[in-house]
Amino acid sequence: MKNEFLQHIERKKLFAKTDRLLLGVSGGKDSMALAHMLIEAGYTFSVAHCNFGLRGEEAEGDDAFVKEYFLKKNIEVISTRFPTKEYAEKTNCSIQMAARELRYQWFNDLLAKNGFTYILTAHHANDAIETFFINLLRGSGLNGLKGIPEKSNAVVRPLLFASREQIDAYISENAIPYREDSSNTEEKYLRNKLRKQLLPLLKEINPSLEETMKREMDILLQSHTLLSEAMEGKLRECVHTEKDETSIELKKIRHLEYRELLLHEVLRSFGFNGDVVRQLNESIDTFQPGKQFHSFSHTLLLDRDRIIIRPASGQDADSFFEIPETTSSINDPISLAIHRQDGAVVLDGVYTACVDAKKLDFPLRLTRWKEGDSFQPLGMKGSKKLSDFFIAQKMNIFEKQQQWILRSGTEIVWVLGKRVDERFKVDENTTQTLILNWQV
Repeated sequence: MKNEFLQHIERKKLFAKTDRLLLGVSGGKDSMALAHMLIEAGYTFSVAHCNFGLRGEEAEGDDAFVKEYFLKKNIEVISTRFPTKEYAEKTNCSIQMAARELRYQWFNDLLAKNGFTYILTAHHANDAIETFFINLLRGSGLNGLKGIPEKSNAVVRPLLFASREQIDAYISENAIPYREDSSNTEEKYLRNKLRKQLLPLLKEINPSLEETMKREMDILLQSHTLLSEAMEGKLRECVHTEKDETSIELKKIRHLEYRELLLHEVLRSFGFNGDVVRQLNESIDTFQPGKQFHSFSHTLLLDRDRIIIRPASGQDADSFFEIPETTSSINDPISLAIHRQDGAVVLDGVYTACVDAKKLDFPLRLTRWKEGDSFQPLGMKGSKKLSDFFIAQKMNIFEKQQQWILRSGTEIVWVLGKRVDERFKVDENTTQTLILNWQV
């Protein structure tokens, strides 16, 4: 297997002996086998070990084992601990996803700070097959069926040519010590169910399962590459990105036979799965403007003439930013220039508000809008609900969520960029004007 390993690295040009390598090591069979092959082949590398705080004393034992084994071989060990459960709760994702995100964030930090060329992980052929079926069951489209890439930016997976059986044999032949992870036997995890139940059955049907799946995933990878190249032109026509907002023009995609595929290609990078894409596709046909969909990181809005995707807002609707009476400008959360001028001053411009300074109660408060808010738009006699005002302005949900409101006490002074409140307007009795200029 060692010769096959070296030939694979050379043939695929994965890395060279002059590269600074960082190897992710859990202490299990796969990473210990990869470490042994690297040592035998004369590669220089450092080891990165993560303790996810999920398996108590067992995880502590893994940590001690990895440090002892590699330090005896004069190989640098970098280790860390993660609050994985807390991170999963905070980001509303699974424990497995949280562990993966934390691990790769840390790897990338080490790469940047320590000058490593590549990060090596010990994924093998069976991992790729399991990932294929996980993605198939969850609905990932062609992208999820093309397997795990051997090289993705700085991450290299040099064992993808090898099966679990080959690695087990290599471990046994070379008497390599390793640690067992008890969670690998828990069938509450989908990957373990596939490993213990489905794949053995498929291997009974096709004893050459690993080789067959490797060939099929290679073909799917080539198909995905060809499709991506063909798709680029169409995406340029209908998908537009400005700052942190991505939009898809409905008129450009509504009648496409491959509309769902196109949506899948665009939305997967924002964390939306196949079920969401299918529901969105149906909503387009039944015309449901205003409908929202959520991924762990983004919110999607089906608007009248386009689909809008934005990062999920972390802004608390009840939070506020105070503006004391002596303030001349603020830069956070928005840029606002403020100055006073004697007498009645009225200036034009949607991003400028002139209000009677004597009618204000300081400190002013800058907030988002809340359901139930109402104000008296300039020029009107009666009050109007902000929600009705937004409808009249044809604002979509995202625009409503991002709308800033300037308040004096509980009263609305200015719906920024839209309208000043009648009660705070400059009139013939104004002796001092507060001029606010929103620097968009």
